[in-house]
Amino acid sequence: MERNRNIEHFPHCSLLLLSFFEQKGCQNSELKRELDDFDLPSDHNYIESDCGDLQTDGHSSSVSYRDLLHDLQNQVQPQLPVDAEQARAAREMAAELIRIADLLEQRVLFQAAETLTKKLDTCDARLWSRHLSDGVQGLLHQVAGAKEFKKELVEMALTFVLMKTVCERVPRYLFRLYGTVVQFFGSR
Repeated sequence: MERNRNIEHFPHCSLLLLSFFEQKGCQNSELKRELDDFDLPSDHNYIESDCGDLQTDGHSSSVSYRDLLHDLQNQVQPQLPVDAEQARAAREMAAELIRIADLLEQRVLFQAAETLTKKLDTCDARLWSRHLSDGVQGLLHQVAGAKEFKKELVEMALTFVLMKTVCERVPRYLFRLYGTVVQFFGSR
């Protein structure tokens, strides 16, 4: 596999992200359970629902985000992976992203994850993308050896590993961060 493969030739960010998590493994058993329940279609749109939203009849919605995802999963057959070739390509690219992420010192990653977790705990979910991007930009300046890879690959690797590290700490963030990351890379 080409070391500086262009990320634009791999349009299924969600497949790549799930492959990254699978290959990287999880230390937290709660996060493993969250991932086991996370077989979403690759082209799904991120949906956010707050239990406090009002329905058109004025009643409070009692449907949670997880319930909506479960309903969607039952309505749409998961499309991950589309075919064996695409699954192989996702595994190869995820392995490359893991190699890039491994350049990051654990101490630096720990500090970045701690800072991001605190920000996510105290801010509105609409700001998560900005905070995640700020965290990745901070890590970019601290990664020795990252210059030999394309900037897009390094950014993706750092985003994935930072997301994974935060989710190891707070597994309930998986669904929202997943949506934030897929939306971010899908809009590029």
